[in-house]
Amino acid sequence: MMAQKPRRQGRPSQRLLVALAVGALAAVLSLPLASRLGPILDDLLVISVFGDCNDCENDIVLVTITEETLAQFPYRSPIDRGFLAELIETIDAASPQKIGLDVLIDGPSEPAKDKQLLDAIDRSSAPLILAEAGTRERLTHEQAAYLQAVISDRQSGSIVLQRDEADGVLRHLPRLEDESGTTVRSFAEALSGESLAEEKAIGRIIYQYRSDGTSPFPQYPAQTVAYLPKAWFTDKYVLIGTDLPYVDQHPTPMASLAGSEAGTLTGIEVHATILAQQLSGRSLGSASFLNTIALMVLAGLAASFGFLVIARPLTYFTLLFLAIGAYLLAAWMLVSLEILLLPVLGPPAAAVWSALIMALMRWRKDRSERVFLKTAFSKYVSPALVKRLTSGDISLKLGGEKRPVTYLFTDLQGFTSLSETLPPEQMAELLNSYLDRICDLATEHGATIDKIIGDAVVCFFGAPDVDPDQASRALELSLALDTFCESFRADANDRSIALGVTRIGIHHGEAVIGNFGGSRFFDYTGIGDTVNTAARLEGANKFLGTRICVSSAVASECPGHHFRPLGDLVLKGRSQPVACFEPVSDQDLSSAWMQAYLAAYQKMSDASPDALSCLESVAALKPGDGPTQLHIERLRDGSVGTKVTLSGK
Repeated sequence: MMAQKPRRQGRPSQRLLVALAVGALAAVLSLPLASRLGPILDDLLVISVFGDCNDCENDIVLVTITEETLAQFPYRSPIDRGFLAELIETIDAASPQKIGLDVLIDGPSEPAKDKQLLDAIDRSSAPLILAEAGTRERLTHEQAAYLQAVISDRQSGSIVLQRDEADGVLRHLPRLEDESGTTVRSFAEALSGESLAEEKAIGRIIYQYRSDGTSPFPQYPAQTVAYLPKAWFTDKYVLIGTDLPYVDQHPTPMASLAGSEAGTLTGIEVHATILAQQLSGRSLGSASFLNTIALMVLAGLAASFGFLVIARPLTYFTLLFLAIGAYLLAAWMLVSLEILLLPVLGPPAAAVWSALIMALMRWRKDRSERVFLKTAFSKYVSPALVKRLTSGDISLKLGGEKRPVTYLFTDLQGFTSLSETLPPEQMAELLNSYLDRICDLATEHGATIDKIIGDAVVCFFGAPDVDPDQASRALELSLALDTFCESFRADANDRSIALGVTRIGIHHGEAVIGNFGGSRFFDYTGIGDTVNTAARLEGANKFLGTRICVSSAVASECPGHHFRPLGDLVLKGRSQPVACFEPVSDQDLSSAWMQAYLAAYQKMSDASPDALSCLESVAALKPGDGPTQLHIERLRDGSVGTKVTLSGK
């Protein structure tokens, strides 16, 4: 719940601007992919909808000039004009509907044959459409002028076909203009006798395919026409053109599926396809480049705004892909109804890009918020606890479990009184630097910080992670704390600040660890006798004259360390004594006074009458030793043994 609050703090206007920017960026990022792969997917959609044309019936016949045709002439170019004249006369004798000659007459050849061809064109009883082109189609000015002279008083149509700039595939109906910007009739328009309406003129070419790979139009080599039945040409649109390798060959959308060879058609076949489309009245509009960009931007904006509105990621992405599916279904239906070809890839790609960018931005924002919260939260509770909370290993609900733990309490002697004599700024600086290092050491040793109460720090081992070496870790932490605190105290004393010693108490046992409090605020802490005993041991240092006091439960778990016994302490609130110890260094353990103390303690434990004199010998060797003085006073007051009853905390 914490991670959601910062997101609600953003101003709506800023969020809307971000969504607008992301939508536009998504369209830009999608453009390269949509430009390259989009047309291919559009082709596949059109082909899948219109399918094969095995049952197509066309009133169009193709007469092709092939290599075999040219082989009978002494030269290849221009095509023998006498042969073309005879070919036109033969076809015209069969009473065709119209004849289209897809051969440019753009220069002179043999004068007699040139005249023969023009006469055949003019004598044709069937309307005959000549091929038209201009200097834009790489004709020289002389060629263009000669061609214009031929077609000036005759019917003609432009044979220019326009390929897509992205991949060179011929997809769209030709939209042609001359050098002056005037619209020019296409070859198919001239043959059909009707010019396409503005909205249809920018549409797609609806190609006709057969599953066996053959042309949907009957094709006859030009040199065989004289031997064919006239009925094959009667009332047909007869288109004459070339079928030569590398001449007037155009890649079509079928190249995406069947390869370049099967998907490449001659110019005369393309014109026949366009003519068949016009004669049948079929049309398929397509989105312009600007319309495609607009759709991509709208898709990107819809996805980005949807991300702002729908909070649940699973719901959002489910709806996103359902929307993309609905868009693709609509695209299929519009093509099936021969209304419009929507761009298949661009808008969905923009929507996905937009969703991914918005998700990435939210992830980065959530991550930065989690890092901030984790860092900030770690200032208030144990970093180990924060790590478990952020990983979800600890649930945020009330309750606890009993488990073995080792509790450590610290307290700075006399700081409350000292703080009343220091300026607030100096007191805060002193306490903060002290607690900062205390907490750092606790974290470094793997402790979970329970709480900080004034100058006192409470931490524990064994939760939330199980730690089999918890007692040993707690003891090592106490020694590190003692070293730091003594150094800190000496430095403060050098600055004339009478800082007291830091007392530490440690106990190991079972406690109930978990979240305790109310439904609104709670604390991850421990409850039980183990916690209370550790707190009492910290306070026992004041009476014992020690800085570290650990229970036997802790000492028994630390075989690698040395201890001296302090006594069997009856702590406040307990009826049974707790055997307590102080950790000692190897140097202290081998010293004469420590050996004398251990011997005296044994005599005290055995209730020997020599115990007092032995302790007095220890005091002579180590003046000011707190535990020695405590036991001397006890024995002088008539006490026997090692049992010590403490009335304080």
